[in-house]
Amino acid sequence: MTLPVAPAQNIIKTPYVPTPDSALRHKPSQPSLDDSSYFPPLNETPVGPSKEILKNLENSRSWTESDDSTQDKTKVAAASLPAPPAIPQAPPLSTPAPEVEQPPPASEPATPSLAVAEPIANKKLVALEKAPSLQRSLSVLSVASSVAVTSPSDKETWDRTLARVINGVVSIKATTTRPFDTESAGDYNATGFVISKEHGLILSNRHVVNPAPITSVAVFVNYEEIPIWPVYRDPIHDFGIFRYDPEKLKHIKVEEIELHPDAAHVGADIRVVGNDAGEKLSILGSTLARLDRHAPSYGVDSYNDFNTFYMQAASGTSGGSSGSPVLNIQGHAVALNAGGSNSSQSSFYLPLHRVVRAVEKIKKGEHVSRGTLQTEFLFKSYDELQRLGMDAKLEEECRARFPNASGLLSVIRVLRGGPASASRPDSDKHTGITVDGCTRVPGLEPGDILFSCNGKHLTGFVELWEIIDESVGEEITLEFFRAGKDGGASGMCQVVCRVQDLHSITPSRFLEIGGSTFHDMSYQVARSHNCELGTGVFCAASGFLLWSSWSRDFLLTAVDGKPTKTLDQFIEVIRALPDRKRVPVMTRPLGKTDEHIMMVDIDRHFFLAAVFERDDVAGTWNRKELGPPPAAEPEEVKPASPASEPEEDEDDPDALALDKIKSALVNVVCRLPYSVYGYTSASNFSGVGLIVSVDPIPLIVFDRTAVPTEMLDIRLTVSNKSFPGRVVYLGAFALVTFDRHILPQDVTVPTWDEVPLKVRDEVRVVGLTSDQLLVTKDSTICSIGMNFNTKQCNPPRHRLINAENINVLEAPSCWGGVIARKPSGPSDTLKVSAFYMAVSSQNRGGDDVCWTQGLDIQRYIMPVVKKIQAGVESGNPQPVEPSTRDLGIEFADMSLSTVSTMGLSEQRFKGFVKAAKKFRGNPRPLVVETRLRPLPPGADEEETLKIADIVLEIEGKPIYRVSELTDLRLEDKETVEVIVLRGRKEVKLTIPTVRSWPSSSNTIVQFFGAILHATHSAALEQVAPTATLVPQNTPGVYVGGVSYGSPALDNIRPTHWILEIDGTPVDSIEDVLALVKEKRWQQGEYVRVKQVSRKGITSLVSVKVDERFWPTLCWIKDAENAKEGFGWRQERWSGEEFVEPFDEA
Repeated sequence: MTLPVAPAQNIIKTPYVPTPDSALRHKPSQPSLDDSSYFPPLNETPVGPSKEILKNLENSRSWTESDDSTQDKTKVAAASLPAPPAIPQAPPLSTPAPEVEQPPPASEPATPSLAVAEPIANKKLVALEKAPSLQRSLSVLSVASSVAVTSPSDKETWDRTLARVINGVVSIKATTTRPFDTESAGDYNATGFVISKEHGLILSNRHVVNPAPITSVAVFVNYEEIPIWPVYRDPIHDFGIFRYDPEKLKHIKVEEIELHPDAAHVGADIRVVGNDAGEKLSILGSTLARLDRHAPSYGVDSYNDFNTFYMQAASGTSGGSSGSPVLNIQGHAVALNAGGSNSSQSSFYLPLHRVVRAVEKIKKGEHVSRGTLQTEFLFKSYDELQRLGMDAKLEEECRARFPNASGLLSVIRVLRGGPASASRPDSDKHTGITVDGCTRVPGLEPGDILFSCNGKHLTGFVELWEIIDESVGEEITLEFFRAGKDGGASGMCQVVCRVQDLHSITPSRFLEIGGSTFHDMSYQVARSHNCELGTGVFCAASGFLLWSSWSRDFLLTAVDGKPTKTLDQFIEVIRALPDRKRVPVMTRPLGKTDEHIMMVDIDRHFFLAAVFERDDVAGTWNRKELGPPPAAEPEEVKPASPASEPEEDEDDPDALALDKIKSALVNVVCRLPYSVYGYTSASNFSGVGLIVSVDPIPLIVFDRTAVPTEMLDIRLTVSNKSFPGRVVYLGAFALVTFDRHILPQDVTVPTWDEVPLKVRDEVRVVGLTSDQLLVTKDSTICSIGMNFNTKQCNPPRHRLINAENINVLEAPSCWGGVIARKPSGPSDTLKVSAFYMAVSSQNRGGDDVCWTQGLDIQRYIMPVVKKIQAGVESGNPQPVEPSTRDLGIEFADMSLSTVSTMGLSEQRFKGFVKAAKKFRGNPRPLVVETRLRPLPPGADEEETLKIADIVLEIEGKPIYRVSELTDLRLEDKETVEVIVLRGRKEVKLTIPTVRSWPSSSNTIVQFFGAILHATHSAALEQVAPTATLVPQNTPGVYVGGVSYGSPALDNIRPTHWILEIDGTPVDSIEDVLALVKEKRWQQGEYVRVKQVSRKGITSLVSVKVDERFWPTLCWIKDAENAKEGFGWRQERWSGEEFVEPFDEA
């Protein structure tokens, strides 16, 4: 029977992330079944108590009751035992402890002393001895009770100690500005404590100090806040060090907390002081229960510690307590809080032996050398080692050498190509010879049992790494036991290997391009996936470059046919590629051997390209921008491919008609660089369009689900050819054009049906899949009207309203195509009546939903196409969103039977019935659903259209269908006469028309990581009538999105409007840019931002300036280059002082 260990998914690091949507932390992958050979087993066999310790416990004079978990595991043995006597008061800490022989001082004890542990009942120990298997399953480190009895004198001592040390504990607020290695961008809270007042050093966890670029501050107990910066983070062990300027502390006397790693022992009463669950200060008490726990596993894709012991206690620390000191009653730090288990309320602490060494070197200004063999060891008990083949004689020698040790280190993993791997280039050096009875072998293997290093016998991690860390670049000799293979003899072996600099395989720079982050693969990632280092560039975030914002689980091995095994190779290839060039990229998923190819569009127009390199002395990252990309070579315009000759099986008229329609269907894939106008950059936008014109320019109609806005990159696929496109119109649908010279000759515009569809008409729905496969379905028109209304979305985005939809009884499995009238004879052609499009909205739960419906081409699409064609021919092209006028109302429809009970006259009733017969539909009068814009202040609501008004006439024309609104031609009318049914009476109103509000804008700005643009129409729809501060007569400054890791995160809120910046009102994006140019805020300065929500709630926040990572950028629609397909121009407005030229060397 073995003690259970929490699975990886239940073990957590404990920085505190405020809200799930404010800082998306990368979720660790679930451990897969094939990971068992690379990770320690989930069920470990703890070390049993030594005979000397049991003897000392038997001689103890007092009794204590074992904890409940121990009772459950020993209930069989304890069933016949009498109840123990009452527990007396615990002896004071000054009680002399029984002497127990210890290993050499440099050794980290595998079975630490129970000198001050609560004594355990003699009869309990007898019961344990009678159950050997159970005895082995109970670690001596968990035998002591986790229920500590504190005497009054101890309580007073603790009170004095805690009152003193809390002045040295700080709350850490940090932001990871870029995804890097195993870390994602975002905010978090944690804890640290001062270890040197003179040098301004704060100790915390490695996953707090972070290998990624961060900005951070420390908050002392008196709420005094100072900036801190990382000066060291260990590549493997979970500790790191911040530095602060002691001169900047004005109002607190800082307490320095000393590090005493050797003071940790089982049964010690401890306190964990820190920022627990985001609280400013929390004090949790417990008792050290184990010192020899395996390092916890946080998941395959997360940072993990290894090659060390961990301590364990039942303190139940949670998010935010990472980096808290584990204090003894003297106020000394005996360990560092690192993580915990969700399933058992256990906390895990890092021993401080290697921390002390690093701190001393940093105090002296020395480099902290760290060596590695790219090998992972695990401590195993002698029983386990016997099962691995070690004979009893060797065990006796080890026990005699180290009486208190209960096991040795065993190899569990050797990374391919590493210094201790048999596959390394010089592995054959001096192999095959015998030295002092040890056979020289090429390298280490899993299962090897380590005995000595450089002739020094050892049993723990600390002794081994004392040698390795001081031998970087030098050869060391390891002696170990290896079990025989294939019936061969077992025996002692020896390997000579050169220690590698661990820092050299820990990345300290990255390339940012196209919103992606790339760097050399780290030892952490390579270990987790058993990959050889130097075999590819790691993608920490694929961003816009690879058109997938959250992918981060692969390596890039080649780009444009050139190898990219290292970051330097990758930078060299990228610098030679022009903007927008489409190149092949070879990728390999982590932990896999097969490579895959994908096509990538190089992006240098929406994002800056820069190399960031860490400077540990200054605690910053130096930014070196690559400069402009090379100019694209002029491509030879190849003549369009001729139409293919009809084959023998193409003489079927029906097949020829379908081929004609297929040639006009287009697949599209769009990617947004930033979250704007209610659309998120993490979403994929794709669909099917229809070519509606080829002369004078080609035009393709798409739904707004596929082409949501204008600031994006578009990839079209027409007749198996792929090329970019650009938006020329946005409304109820989108129109996209492309270079006419690359239009295949076999593409033809379909024949349009001039007769409107009616209910029960037989039609054929023709669609296209993403694989360019044609799908068809014969069906029937089942309804025409407004059966499916879109709902207001959060965040607000464009939605299809006031448009008549055409619905079919059955449809093929596709997201776009055409609805064609079914030919009456074999010689008739398929005439397209409607564009079959996708419509998106949200349900009541806020989840995105999508469905398909038809849109009448002749009524809605062709009038817009003709205007664009006329503008191109006249040399005066119309804008993407031409200004129009409407009633500012969203309509719905209602059954005539319901309206008839609301006072509808008989004459009106007959008119609706007669009009519905013309298209064989159901009569459904229009009703006012919502206002698209709030009423202006002072407007008389009785003189305007009100919710639930039934619209009967507009401008003297009866309105029976929503499609009849297109006949009104409201562009040149300031007011219209409307007759509505209200309160069982017909009311005549004079309604002013309103200028339609655009759904996009010409300028977009990145401001401290917030993406700002002018107000779009969907946002105004949701403004509450009482939200008078929301700008309605000016363009406004709307927050479309906030980037993870930016200063704006959790401060400037998406879907809000910015009203003031540092007290200065801003009414437009141009006002923001002018203020940026005027103020020139300094790095680290705080800027006040006043904002308002759609409900009218205002808030004032402060945002920290970070021009190094988040300069002010502006993207402006470039009309001059729009014809060439570029469309947008990027400008930098701040942060030039942090840009260095890229040095090729």
